[in-house]
Amino acid sequence: MVLSKQGQHIEELVELQEMEKDMFKPVKLWKLDSGTNVFGGIIIAQATHAATKTVQAGLHLHSLHCYFSGFADASIPSGIDYTVERIRDGNSYVTRSVKAIQKSRCIFSLLVSFHRPEINQPSFQTTIDISEVIGPENCHSLEFSLQNHLDQNRQSIPPDVLGFVEQLIKQIKANAIEHRDTRSEQFYSKNHGSSQAYWFRARAKIRSDPAYQKLILAYASDFGFIDTVRIGMGLHSPGGPTPRASMLVSISHSMFFCDHEWMLYKMEAETAKDGRGLVIGRIYARDGRLIAVCAQEGVVRAEAEVEAGGPKL
Repeated sequence: MVLSKQGQHIEELVELQEMEKDMFKPVKLWKLDSGTNVFGGIIIAQATHAATKTVQAGLHLHSLHCYFSGFADASIPSGIDYTVERIRDGNSYVTRSVKAIQKSRCIFSLLVSFHRPEINQPSFQTTIDISEVIGPENCHSLEFSLQNHLDQNRQSIPPDVLGFVEQLIKQIKANAIEHRDTRSEQFYSKNHGSSQAYWFRARAKIRSDPAYQKLILAYASDFGFIDTVRIGMGLHSPGGPTPRASMLVSISHSMFFCDHEWMLYKMEAETAKDGRGLVIGRIYARDGRLIAVCAQEGVVRAEAEVEAGGPKL
């Protein structure tokens, strides 16, 4: 396994080696620059890829549900093992369960379902009018917006916050997905409600087959998702100015793929209580077609609520 710090090429990040039947190991892992934790989106995408490798051609991924039960540590030489269990192989639907194992401990579990298309069945699809949303060509990248804010306010920013934002900019630049925010001030202002929306696409050209593109959606869907709850709570990011969050950790993540350049990711925080929050996301094509629906629950704690000692979760 190779440790990747520059996650520019998404195809390399989801690549897996088959060690034996229904057991896979990632070729690369992308860690966050600020520590050794592996980005959650890459775990979702790699586990989904492992499941996809065990089903016949012609079956389409339509939903996944997963739980994070621990942190993936990129510094462990043995890496991560993905083990696939074949739950069901029906005529129309196929179900797979995937566990991510590190040092004999399950850190992540995934339940994923595939479906054989039924083209003769009646169908409908909701769309939205996104003509009022600023197009990606007229939006600044997240790294540009953050750097511009630093350059204009450097003298008034505390040193610890300055270091945090500079590290965040490096992390965003290293991401294999490019993001352009429709309201870029949200990354340094907390007074804008409980929703956010940004355009995204892979920085490098990727394969065009729908099965592979869904892996990319799974990867991208985790970026900034639970952060929407923090925004709704009026907290800055961990390491930012006060009041700030002390922890942002995904507990569960679900996706429902509705159909298959730039896509709009609209996220809304629905509730926050008892140190947890729930956020719903919808991914749209540029013409307003719904591509995927996502849901995520996570731990979102304000800094003052952290007690010394004991496990974090």
